[in-house]
Amino acid sequence: MKPLFRFSLLFAAWFYAASALAMSVAFVNPGKSDEKFWVSVSRFMQAAADDLGIQLEVLYAERDPAKTIDLARQIAARPQRPDYLVTVNEKLVAGEILQLTAASGIKVFLINNNLSPEQEAALGKPRQRLPHWIGSLVPNNEDAGYRMAEQLIEAGKRQFPKQAKLEMFALGGDRATAAGIEREAGLHRALQAHPEISLRQLTYGEWSRARGREQAEVLFQRYPEARLIWAANDQMAFGAMDAAVQRKLEPGKDVLLSGLNNSLEAMEARASGRLAALASGHFTTGGWAMVMLYDYHHGKDFAQVGPLERTEPLFMMLDAGQAKRFVELFGESRFEPIDFRSFSRVHNPKLKDYRFSLQPLLK
Repeated sequence: MKPLFRFSLLFAAWFYAASALAMSVAFVNPGKSDEKFWVSVSRFMQAAADDLGIQLEVLYAERDPAKTIDLARQIAARPQRPDYLVTVNEKLVAGEILQLTAASGIKVFLINNNLSPEQEAALGKPRQRLPHWIGSLVPNNEDAGYRMAEQLIEAGKRQFPKQAKLEMFALGGDRATAAGIEREAGLHRALQAHPEISLRQLTYGEWSRARGREQAEVLFQRYPEARLIWAANDQMAFGAMDAAVQRKLEPGKDVLLSGLNNSLEAMEARASGRLAALASGHFTTGGWAMVMLYDYHHGKDFAQVGPLERTEPLFMMLDAGQAKRFVELFGESRFEPIDFRSFSRVHNPKLKDYRFSLQPLLK
């Protein structure tokens, strides 16, 4: 056999094998295309996809649950479908998405919010009644809510040492989203351990700054002695800040707030002390899902090293120095420097399990 012919055959075999293992992923993002958090989720996913050679398509539902379902339906009806669909059970849409994609040949992976107990009772767990649903990855939101409350309470005791009983009000996200419900449960767990803190009222800011401000204005009028404000995300915390400033209260001095997110504004507020507590890390969930799907596609099923539904401690509490470091490294969602292959079991056969975390990225 001539060397050139032999080389051509080898190249053809290699190309065929590489093409067979090439993979495509569609992500139906429930957020708005200009919404900083959900854009950062997509950018972190894209950085992972670029590192791992994955073709990623991102479609935004613009906070419309019906559009989320419709986008999934359109993907399932395509003549050329992606190998994988990543979606979020925002407003409980995942149940319908799982059913309408069942015969599509697309494997589905959930991030950020898993099925509700009622949905699970009807649909089962991954790879049971719906074998195309292969797994999920969600951050531990209950732990985040708890740790935010703990850090806020400790900051309050330092800031207001002469007050025997501190008053707090809280801004939850909504009553339907699992992430919000779980963060709220974490808040209540922390309060059970601190009877010296009086939670005057918990209301819902629908994750928005404007609604958070409206709610905080009412709560400040109702509870003028409240000095601690727990908010389930950064936007509601900023809305409460706006309401506090309107009342001539200085955030970080006269009133202390907690928040959760990775926005540049949140990092700067934590670095300056305007936020007394900040949890961050859940924007990474989609990128870590890309690593898990890459390994699954290349013969390293994540089921070999852990549960199909993984709840991971992806949140960390950032101090002022870590918030500054985050801005230096990543700014407005610049995640290209991260080596996602270092988290892959395909590229690192000695890895016994996944160790996804924001902390090593800040070193």
